[in-house]
Amino acid sequence: MRLPKFFNGSLRNRLVLYFTLLMMVPLSAAGYLIYMISDVRISDSAMKLATQIVEKDSKNIDEVLSDMQAAVQAVSKDEAIQTLLQSPREARADREDCAYALGNRLKQISSLYRDINGLYIWLDDGILGKSRYYSPRESPLLTQSQYMGIRNHARPRWFSMEQGSLMVDNLGDAVLSMAASLSREDTGQPCGVVIVEVRRSLLNSLMDADFGDNGTLFLMDPDSSIVFHSLDSNGEVVAEAAGRIKETTVGMSMEILTQKDCLLLCQRVPANGWIVAGVVFKDFLRNDSRDILYVFILTALVAFLLNVVISNYLANFELRPLERMRAYILRVEDGTFGEPLAPMRPDEIGHLTASVQEMSEKIGELMAAVKTEQERLRTAEFKSLQAQINPHFLYNSLDSINWLARRGDVQKMTEMIAALTTFFRIGLSKGRDIIALREEVEHIRNYLVIQKIRYSDQFEYSIYVDPATEHCFVPKLMLQPLVENALYHGIKLCPRKCMLVIQIFSRGDKIELEVLDNGVGMDPETLEALREAMAHTGQNRTNSYGVVNVNDRIQILAGAQYGLTFTSEKGVGTSAKIVLPNTLRKENADV
Repeated sequence: MRLPKFFNGSLRNRLVLYFTLLMMVPLSAAGYLIYMISDVRISDSAMKLATQIVEKDSKNIDEVLSDMQAAVQAVSKDEAIQTLLQSPREARADREDCAYALGNRLKQISSLYRDINGLYIWLDDGILGKSRYYSPRESPLLTQSQYMGIRNHARPRWFSMEQGSLMVDNLGDAVLSMAASLSREDTGQPCGVVIVEVRRSLLNSLMDADFGDNGTLFLMDPDSSIVFHSLDSNGEVVAEAAGRIKETTVGMSMEILTQKDCLLLCQRVPANGWIVAGVVFKDFLRNDSRDILYVFILTALVAFLLNVVISNYLANFELRPLERMRAYILRVEDGTFGEPLAPMRPDEIGHLTASVQEMSEKIGELMAAVKTEQERLRTAEFKSLQAQINPHFLYNSLDSINWLARRGDVQKMTEMIAALTTFFRIGLSKGRDIIALREEVEHIRNYLVIQKIRYSDQFEYSIYVDPATEHCFVPKLMLQPLVENALYHGIKLCPRKCMLVIQIFSRGDKIELEVLDNGVGMDPETLEALREAMAHTGQNRTNSYGVVNVNDRIQILAGAQYGLTFTSEKGVGTSAKIVLPNTLRKENADV
């Protein structure tokens, strides 16, 4: 789940992914095709080369074995040697002279064959003729029984000797020996054996082929015995391959036998029917193609890393204008409009950038127009709410004067009219909606004078003003609706004489104006209805629209964190508290 979120959450990551796929998919497909084609061709080429090596080695071995057979024939038919063999036994009494004469002739014959390392004649009477200067072995490696077996049979016998020459001490130089019966031509009777030897190092050089760590070349005689195999080869591999060849009829042409992990290449040597065989493992045939695969993987890895770096750079290059645009839009969200957005590109992103800047400018213009319109609406609403207060109070005041006139109390009626005149003079305030706090206090004093005349037996009042608030300004006609509400809904309904208190305090950056009475109070339902009416929520209705107007005027002017709150308890009394900022000034009167 994290991988989809990683790519879905970032355009840059998706662009890097797209760039990577666009490069790696074709590269991987091309690399795979190249590898498959090269694997087939390289395997075929390696197989062809291995076949050529076996054929070449078979030809070389054939030449060496043919020389060895030819040397034996040359010795057997040499006139000088036959003369010595046919001479009376008494004439060969001097054994050293006879051996010397045979040795000289063997040296001459040996010189005719470059690959021959040694030629030896071992006669029945023990005379040893040799083409080399090596000393004869005290005990020849060719036993007496082997000697008699070779002497009495026409078929030659081969020996692969790790210990060295059969007849002389050649310092342990490994050889391949061929021993054949030697006969007198005059009688046709065998009289000894001829031994011809070649160095094993020669065979090593002739059969030196790189078929991998486990691959090898080996030589088998007609009896399917292993005569020679590479010194470093695996004996188990050679034995298994020889077993398979024994089960197969191998001709003079190249035979290719398939094993589980390797191929057997074998060919019979024409000279004597021997078999040259090569073991080539299938993995060896694919060595070069594997190297190509490793190079491709390394190249793909480097290309992938370069692609990530380059893709990141290109993605950042393409997304940089979008990032600047995003930051620009965030500033627009914060209220900054019309800032220049540069640099711009002459492409689609550049056109989008220009459109965003143009949009920002238009939004700024619209916001300014909306703000101006909202100010006008707020002012109109404020004045409308305030206008609702004045007729309401005038109606109540005239009702009180009417009541005094009916009672015939001219003195109090005169006082009330005078107080009403002062009240309206302050209330008009030359059209200002925000007045000094002291004017509001004087305004409410005149109101209480009017109400005290009417309800003199029902309440007393007191007013306290914190001196720290004298510099403050407040919206006019705030206290009068609250005092009126206290008189008509709290004190007037109470059977006893009540007390009405107005107190004004400074509270840091705020001022509090509180109207308290100990009248009848409100039950919870009435109090909740009043609160909902001020919040303009719920379905409850209240007749105290003057109080609601006061709260609305305060919040329009100062903000929703300010306004009017009520606390009340049935039978105890009511508190109405106004909270205002102390930062209102006379210049706000033009709101």
